[in-house]
Amino acid sequence: MAVQISGAIFLHIPKTGGSWIRDYFRDSNMVVCELEPEHINGEVIREIRNCTEDLIFTFVRHPLTWYRSYWQMRQNDPTDRAGKWIDTIVDLPFWEFIETVIRESPGYLSNFYEDFVSRCRAIGKQENLRKDLDQILRLLRIPYNRESIFTRPASNVISSTEKYSYELALKLMQSEIEIIKRFNYLYIPQEVI
Repeated sequence: MAVQISGAIFLHIPKTGGSWIRDYFRDSNMVVCELEPEHINGEVIREIRNCTEDLIFTFVRHPLTWYRSYWQMRQNDPTDRAGKWIDTIVDLPFWEFIETVIRESPGYLSNFYEDFVSRCRAIGKQENLRKDLDQILRLLRIPYNRESIFTRPASNVISSTEKYSYELALKLMQSEIEIIKRFNYLYIPQEVI
């Protein structure tokens, strides 16, 4: 769900650290309101809020770690299927899941992100979650518990032992070239190979 705080609206893209951010805002008593549905995007916010002066922000994640985390999340809870195209193939073995995404819906994540980031004036990265959230809150010039950002434990972390072959990683990155270039993800995270 989107979370409105003083002067800003946070859009939660699944598997990018949004649960941690939402819980930080809740625990810090910063929430003005929470907007439904759970993963409301920038286009819907525009329709609901019309012209807002609030800073709209979100977080993104490297495609290689996003797909792996999404696949693992669905493996851990086989009853949770949101009805999206990607959920129709998520029960395939990991490498086959990735090959199917590349073949049948290249740029799937780039298109998914676009509905969120198109209205955002600030975009953080899951890889730098604490630092980027701190910078966004400093920009807003609102009171917040800075120490808690850097000491709060991680949450909703789903570990995976699945690995990409080097070739498959490159194919997926090429398929998601828009994200790779736009958010400077011009590297392969070591933990996925």
